[in-house]
Amino acid sequence: MGNRVVWLTGLSGAGKTTIAMAAAERFGCEVLDGDTIRDFFSNTDFSREGRERHLLGVARMAKMISKHTNVLCSFITPYEDVRLKILEILPENAMMVHVSTSLEVCEGRDAKGLYAKARSGEISNFTGITDPFDEPKCAHFSLDSSGEDGKGVDDLAGQLAHLFEKPKGVLLPGRWQPLHVGHEWLIQQELDQGKRVIVGIRDTPISESDPYSAIMRKRMIEYRYQGEDVEAWIMPDIEAISYGRKVGYEIREAGDIPSEVFKISATGVRGGNRANVSEQVMEFMIAEGIWDGE
Repeated sequence: MGNRVVWLTGLSGAGKTTIAMAAAERFGCEVLDGDTIRDFFSNTDFSREGRERHLLGVARMAKMISKHTNVLCSFITPYEDVRLKILEILPENAMMVHVSTSLEVCEGRDAKGLYAKARSGEISNFTGITDPFDEPKCAHFSLDSSGEDGKGVDDLAGQLAHLFEKPKGVLLPGRWQPLHVGHEWLIQQELDQGKRVIVGIRDTPISESDPYSAIMRKRMIEYRYQGEDVEAWIMPDIEAISYGRKVGYEIREAGDIPSEVFKISATGVRGGNRANVSEQVMEFMIAEGIWDGE
């Protein structure tokens, strides 16, 4: 289903960034928080409108990065209407998580002395003191980071595991130059068995006989299988597959391939025979201008 964006919302001092950093190390994610985006987004406007512009900009950045890796975002995000706008921007599998800790606990931590400055009037528009924090009704679930239940940072990061850990999959390497109904038959055999499919696209150079770039082939597969448990990634070009022992996996060749599928050739498709290209792939090729529909 592709990479995921998880957005942590909560009061200052709730532990959002600490949890995000622990989870990122454990699951291999990119973290966006006030420190990591400072060189990209300079935000000095802490009005409601200024915060909204800032957070929606971060959401767009998170969506872009999620094309390549999982992303954890750690921001107070105090307004419910803005959270909803963020979820509209992010990919469909994005999750909003409320790091739930009371104002009293957060203020008691106050490592940077921000709450004290807000109480004294030195800082204005401070969430929880002089600016509201709306109840996160759109949050998919909450993490109790108060510490009252004895759970530490590692325990809280572990509660995000189900968002990032993926089941084992079946790797189908090839050129996919381009995707045709024969390829789709192979993929469907695995999907019908409930398998997660990883399409490995050999990064072959563009030539007269192989006209589609690896990026184009990747996008083609993603378009065709959007919403299905199929992931496409570009792998180095290979001349052989060599292995010692099969540890935790098997190597198999597809069997019982119908004759009408077996004889399908990508060379014929590249030569102009579109009869063996599915409707979805045809739509993609026309939209991208790599086939004129004639």
